Amino acid sequence: MVLKSLGVRQCASNLDWVIKMKKLNQIGFCLGLISSIWLLLAPNFLLAADALVSKNVGTVSSIEISLGKSRLYKYPNPITRISVGDSAIADVMVVSPNQIYLLGKKVGSTNVFLWHADGGLSTLDVAVGVDAAALQSLLAKLIPSEKNIRATSAGESLALTGQVSDAMKVQQAIQIAQEYTGKKVLNMMTTDNLPQVLIEVKIAEIDKTVADQLGLQLQGSSFSFNMLNGVASTPLGFAANAAATIGSTDAWLQAQINSGAIKLLAEPNIMAISGQEGEFLSGGIVFLPVPQSSGTGGGAVITLQPQNYGVGVKFTPTVLTEGRINLKLSPQVSEVLTQGISVTAGGSTTVLPAITTRQASTTVQLYDGQSFAIGGLIQNNIAEVISAFPGLANVPVIGALFRSSSFNANRSELLIVVTPHIVQPVPNKITLPTDRFVQPTQTEFFVNGQVEGTKPSTNVEGGAK
Repeated sequence: MVLKSLGVRQCASNLDWVIKMKKLNQIGFCLGLISSIWLLLAPNFLLAADALVSKNVGTVSSIEISLGKSRLYKYPNPITRISVGDSAIADVMVVSPNQIYLLGKKVGSTNVFLWHADGGLSTLDVAVGVDAAALQSLLAKLIPSEKNIRATSAGESLALTGQVSDAMKVQQAIQIAQEYTGKKVLNMMTTDNLPQVLIEVKIAEIDKTVADQLGLQLQGSSFSFNMLNGVASTPLGFAANAAATIGSTDAWLQAQINSGAIKLLAEPNIMAISGQEGEFLSGGIVFLPVPQSSGTGGGAVITLQPQNYGVGVKFTPTVLTEGRINLKLSPQVSEVLTQGISVTAGGSTTVLPAITTRQASTTVQLYDGQSFAIGGLIQNNIAEVISAFPGLANVPVIGALFRSSSFNANRSELLIVVTPHIVQPVPNKITLPTDRFVQPTQTEFFVNGQVEGTKPSTNVEGGAK
C-alpha cells in the first residue's frame, strides 16, 4: 500500500511539471507573437508621430519689409492666434482667417508665431530695413550722370556701391543718403581716379605789433583779407591778383622770420586723398592722473590718461569741379606750462601738468595754389619783477630808493597760413641728378684728380652672344 501511494504521488508531480511547461510555452509563444506584431507596426507608429510633430511645428518662412511700408501675407490654413516677438519693430494683425497684415515700424528683425485651426504652428521671420529702392530712385533723379550707384540695406545701416566718376559725386551721394535715412551710410563706392591734395601749412607765433602791421598791409591791398580775424572779404571770389598779394605776404612773412620778429613753430607738408583726413602733430605726450572707482571696495583707482601737446593740424580736402578744393582745417597749438597745478590729497601735494591750448576750426573753398590765413589766437604774458635791498627797502619814504620794479607785458598772436595743391603721380620714374653719378676709382681720384668716375661704355653693336 505504501509503494502504491508513492507511485501515485510521483505521477501527480510529473503531471504538474508537464502542465507548467505547457503554460511557459504558451507564454513564450504569446510574447514572440507580440514582438513580431510590434516590429511590423512600429515603423507606422513612428511615421505617425513624426507627422504629428511636423504638423505641430509647421514651416519657418521669412519676409523683408521696408521701413514705413506694409505687406499682406497669405497662409493656406486658417489662423486662430498670433504672437509677435517685438511689436516695436513690426505690427502684425489678422485681417482674415488666411491673411495677416504686416507694417514695418523700426529697423531691425523679429519673429511671429501663428497657430492654425488644424493644430499646426508656423513661424515667420520679419526683417525691417531702409527702403533702398526709393533711395536709389532719388539718387538717379538728383545725380543723373551717375548710373552705377546702388543702394542696399545692411541691417540698421545703408550701403552705397558702384563705380562713380569723381570724388565730388561720392560726397553728394553720401550726403543725400544721410539726409534721406538719418542713419549711418557705408561708403563702398569706387572712383576712376582719386585726386590727391598736398597741404602746405605755416604755423608761426608773431608779436602783436607786427601782426597789426601785417593786418594793415593786407587790408590796404586790392585783395582785402583780415589776417587777424581770419575772415576773407571774398572767400570764394578770389581776385586775379590774389596769388600775387599772398605771395608778397609770404615774402614779407619770411623776412620777418629771418629778422626774429616772427617765430616759426612748424612748416609741415601733408598729403591726403580727396575725402580722407590727414593729420600732423609735432610735440609730445603728458600723462594726466584720472581717478576712477574700483567698483569693489569703494575706493578710487588712479589711471594715467595720455594727452598730446605741441603743434598739430587736421584737415580733410575734397576736390570739386573746375579745380576747386573744399578744405576742412583744424589747427592746434598747445604747450605745457612751467608752473603746474598743485593738488593736495591724503596729506600729500602733487603737482599736475597744465596745458594751454590755442586752436581753430574752419571750412573754406579755394582754387589750387591759393592761400588763406587764420589768426586772432592771442596770448598775453605779463611778468612783474621787483628787485630790493634787504632791510633798507622796507624803510618808509626812503625805501623806494633801494628797490626797483620792472613790468613786462608780451602779447603774441598765432598765425596760420595754408596753401593747398592738387597733385598727380608722374607717369615715369623721377630722374635725380645723382642717378648718373659714378664713383671714381682710386686711380681716377688720386692720380687723375677726378671727383667723378667715367661711365663704362655700352657696346651696342656687339650685343649679347
